[in-house]
Amino acid sequence: MSEPSSPSEIPSLEDREYEFALQLTFYEGQISWQMNVLFVGLNIGIGTILQNKLQNFYSFDILTIFMSIIGLVINFFWLGTFLRNNKYYEFRMAQARHAEPEKYKLVNRRGYRFSKGKKVFIPYSFGEKNVDYKLSRFEEACSNKRAIGI
Repeated sequence: MSEPSSPSEIPSLEDREYEFALQLTFYEGQISWQMNVLFVGLNIGIGTILQNKLQNFYSFDILTIFMSIIGLVINFFWLGTFLRNNKYYEFRMAQARHAEPEKYKLVNRRGYRFSKGKKVFIPYSFGEKNVDYKLSRFEEACSNKRAIGI
């Protein structure tokens, strides 16, 4: 970030706090994706090993049983970290909503309404078309919380 050229360009404490809250939210989202990728990779690896071992269904050995148990344990921990990361993300979003200055309408107003399935209007400038944004019923039904509940 470049140095401000005048005192009027120096971000206020409120703006810096809001920026930091958004950075934490972004960080939590990244951690969540990284953990999901890790567990998907582990499950693919274990699934590949088990698929090769179970091609002949009559030959169970100790490695097959051990890998199956490890797979169940990994899935249990994946579910736990997924739920935990979602809670952290919700917490960081709440912090960002709380820290958002009144002059912005990004997280606290429009973003929150959009996440709750409400229609959000964003006016465009430079002759572009104004657009209303809203999740479809299907997209709204496919939230992380509902997906985990299934």
